[in-house]
Parts: sequence; C-alpha cells; structure tokens
Amino acid sequence: MPAIRSRRAPTKGDQREQALVDAARTVFRDKPIGQVTIDELAGAAGITRSGFYFYFESKPALLAALVDQRLDEADLEMAEWLDSDGIDRAALRRALAAGLARWKVDGRWLREAFVAPDPGPEVTEVRDRLVDQGCSLFSKRIERDARAGLTVGGPPELLAKMAVHLRSAMFADVYANPGEFNEDTLLDTLTDAILRLIYGTDPGNATP
Repeated sequence: MPAIRSRRAPTKGDQREQALVDAARTVFRDKPIGQVTIDELAGAAGITRSGFYFYFESKPALLAALVDQRLDEADLEMAEWLDSDGIDRAALRRALAAGLARWKVDGRWLREAFVAPDPGPEVTEVRDRLVDQGCSLFSKRIERDARAGLTVGGPPELLAKMAVHLRSAMFADVYANPGEFNEDTLLDTLTDAILRLIYGTDPGNATP
C-alpha cells in the first residue's frame, strides 16, 4: 500500500508566489522599496506585471510576505540558547553572530520593515506579530531561570522586550554604519550586555 503524503506538492501558483518573494529579497537588498518598480519585481521573478498583482496587491504586501518568511530564520538562530538554561554565553553569542550575518546581507529591507516608523499596515501587522513572538520566547526562557533563582528582579516580559529591542537596534545600526566597530568586539559586548540585563552578573566570570 503506498504511503500517504502529509503535504501536497507545491503548485505552479505556489512556485510563482515563492519566486516573487525570493526575487524581492534580492531586489530589496539593492534599492529602497520606494525606488523598486512592480515591473522590476515581476521581471526578476520571471512573471508578468499582471501576474504580480494576482499574488500581491502592492509592494508593501510583498515585503510583508518576505518578512514573514525570513524572520523564521531568527527563531532558528536563537533556538539553541532559548532551549538551554542559565547564562550559556557561547550559545547566545553564536545566535547573535548568525543574526548579525543575516542583517549584513538583508539589512536594507529589514530596516525598512523594523526601523521605519510606518512601513504600512501590511508590514506593521507582520512586524508586530513577529516581535511579540520573539519577546514571548525570550520571556519564557527568562521565566525558567527566574524560577531557578538565576535572574535579576523585574518582569520577565519586560526584560525580554528590552533584550529583543537592543538586539534589533544594534543590528540595524551595524548595517547603517558598517565598520564603525570591530565585529568581534561588538558581538562580545552585545552578548554581555544582554546577559547582564537578565542575570545582573559579569558573564565572563559566571559559570555557564
């Protein structure tokens, strides 16, 4: 008896929609979204202008889809540290290094999505959901360590929000000002700043 597949194979429509998202990631790396045309995005994806509008009603809607897909990468980057307990400085630094590498490549459109005060309702909805998700995962980890008596005082959800925003703000600044700081120094300092915020101790002298 043949095995039953749990997922259907991607349709041509699925493939065209994904082609647009992939094309946007490449095109938005080089130009602000306001300077990119629909024809440029459609051509990069190998479809017609009318084909673009079959899948997305606007450039911001396409950017929202791109953010929604690619920010899953942030959860994967942080997974090792989020699943561990205690300081685990090495795991956090690896996660931050992976995030910084992603921002160095995709920082232009990530800044438009996460730093711009009003990127449009489609992007704002996705941004708020993903930030809330990231804060929730951080908060759950802090709560575990708080129950073990390892963290400083303060609401875990507030500490989590501070840590998540600090991470994003620094990544955005590195993209905007490349070379301002030595990368290893920046990663070490950011890692220790987040850990001091949560644990109130010098990570270099603490037991992992």
